[in-house]
Amino acid sequence: TIGRSTSVGNFVFELVGGVRMPAIGFGTWKLEGTACYNAVRWALELGLRHIDTAEAYGNEAEIGRAIRDSGVPREEIFLATKATSVPLGMAEPSYLEAVFVGQLQALQTEYVDVYMLHAAGVKGETLRTVWQGMERLLEAGRVRALGVSNFGVAALEELWSFAKHKPAYVQNIFKVYKPGEQILSSSEASTVDWAQSHGMAVVGYSAINSWPHLLPPTEDPHVLAIAQAHRRTPSQVLHRWSLQHGVAVIPKASSRDRIRENAALLDFELSAAEMVALDGLATLGESTHEAVRPPWAADAFSLGRAQQMLPPLQQQQQL
Repeated sequence: TIGRSTSVGNFVFELVGGVRMPAIGFGTWKLEGTACYNAVRWALELGLRHIDTAEAYGNEAEIGRAIRDSGVPREEIFLATKATSVPLGMAEPSYLEAVFVGQLQALQTEYVDVYMLHAAGVKGETLRTVWQGMERLLEAGRVRALGVSNFGVAALEELWSFAKHKPAYVQNIFKVYKPGEQILSSSEASTVDWAQSHGMAVVGYSAINSWPHLLPPTEDPHVLAIAQAHRRTPSQVLHRWSLQHGVAVIPKASSRDRIRENAALLDFELSAAEMVALDGLATLGESTHEAVRPPWAADAFSLGRAQQMLPPLQQQQQL
């Protein structure tokens, strides 16, 4: 249970190795220039202490200036960033350290709390070489923990098979329609369950993003009904759902009011029935006439029973 008296900066998940990560952070994807600088300043002023960025976002310099100007001591901030060009094969593995040094300079810091591969791009021996470069940064004390982003179960298993220092953190899409994977895999286990069972902290992004669906989660009637019952916004309900699954959140916003709204997640709780209803939404978009999918999701809407009542596909086609 999440304590109602816990401040947003002090509600933390502990990574393997003892690194403490605030579970409510601030994402900066698509924030640029002055808008990014202001938003990070507001997030820190409102008590958030977890900032997420990436090489590909092109905003690390603005984030570095915002942290410097905020007056918040660096050691009080959990700073996470990603290597993009090397793991995606756009630069050779030998460039990883140079890329990282440039990121440190932009962020005006001597270390980051988590450094992660932005996606599961390169594979095999190239991935092994890239990860060894990541491990050297960890061993040199320039990174406190290693992580990955946009990794499914198969990619995690490959990395796990040879990593000397296992990733302590995974950041994936996590919303009611896509809880852990952008494209549903054939794995019988969810990415989140796999990661958590292997001791990894999980961070979810895009809880309110509609992509690749037409209906934004914030307009889903199930979400709206739960939000009305709690007198909360749909965004708060969706991020609270993530937290109750043990998944940290990094909502992005460009206004002070929205940042404050997204941080107000610790003084209400979703019931078990509400959690099951939200868990079941993924099955409405992924299931077919043959199977309830994802296979690990709650069949909250009894789709399995409905399937049993359908005639075989061949008979349907004849009809």
